[in-house]
Amino acid sequence: MSAFPKPHLIMTRTRTMGADSGLPGARHIRSSRNDRPYHYMVHSPHFAYEEYAVHLGQYDRLSFYGPAGAGPITVHMYDCRADSPEYDRKLEIDVPADGSCVLAIPPGYAHWFEQLGTVTTRNDYSLHAPQDPASKWSPLDDNATYSVADMDHACPRTVANTVELPTAAQFLISKVVSRSWLGGATEQGVVASAEIGGELHRYFIDRDLAGQQPVLPASELATVTAGVGSYQSIRDDSYGIGSNVENGMADTMVYDVPAFWPQYFSSPPHLTLKLSPLLYDNPEMDLQLVDRRADSPTFGACQTLPFPQDPRAVLTIEPGVLMRARGRGTLHYRVEYEVHDSQGARLPELFVPVHADVLLPTFDAPGTALAGNVVRELAYQ
Repeated sequence: MSAFPKPHLIMTRTRTMGADSGLPGARHIRSSRNDRPYHYMVHSPHFAYEEYAVHLGQYDRLSFYGPAGAGPITVHMYDCRADSPEYDRKLEIDVPADGSCVLAIPPGYAHWFEQLGTVTTRNDYSLHAPQDPASKWSPLDDNATYSVADMDHACPRTVANTVELPTAAQFLISKVVSRSWLGGATEQGVVASAEIGGELHRYFIDRDLAGQQPVLPASELATVTAGVGSYQSIRDDSYGIGSNVENGMADTMVYDVPAFWPQYFSSPPHLTLKLSPLLYDNPEMDLQLVDRRADSPTFGACQTLPFPQDPRAVLTIEPGVLMRARGRGTLHYRVEYEVHDSQGARLPELFVPVHADVLLPTFDAPGTALAGNVVRELAYQ
């Protein structure tokens, strides 16, 4: 028998940014210690699942984020583990869509969701290999599906994996998926083979997404750029969102955006930030950005940019840029980050509050980006 617990709920932790921030009151919802890979699923208003999914090796840890007033997500689960004393037992639970809980679903439990339209799901998952090394299992193809009617009629029998892969291996697999989604991919892609000159070649053929990419703001600062991130286009105009940084980490933030500029700017002297909205429909927000990096060709320049509203877009803000925001509504967004060497200091300085009415500081050029495993260790603290 597996030593995994039954599906269960875990309360998340929330940290709120202070008044001396360019985004005062923004809430950082910690659904994990960033010691596991993640992905998001952004669901359109008309999205609906029609089938159960069963993973043999993926241990899902799901948190849900919806717009104000969104009702709970109804989760249906069956225990499909052939060696379980509770085989064929059905579980149902309602989970809030405010990010307050993480629902853990071990391998071998079929799961189906209702009321996911407009709600974004974050999955902080772990990967497990089979006990028997001869078993055929691939972490890149670990998703069997069954219609709701079929599942309710007859529960399949599965043998769930139990051996957790090393952390480095899990993040490597996550990186492979994220890179395959870079710039946009679809679920309709196929692998084709062709013999050329006596040699067999394999190709991945995907639908052209060039005409369906998000609208990006145009930056005039050398230290700020907008681009299309790592995503997979799925049915019903919804998206799987992958990592855009080598360390594979991200934080989930919720911000009640004020209609006025805050008194303070935020500046991370040793962080490259990658920001993207998280819901399918996002409120308008402006970012005021001031380039204060000494080696930048646009040092001293200031620009107000509209924050992207499409979750496939990513705004990259390099170290030494001051930032503050204004707008209306509640914004859910993702922060990915690279940590740069502090060049002699004991630890990189991650956050510097700067009052808008004082002489603005100048920041030195950052050092090289730290390795992913080092950044993850810093994030655990």
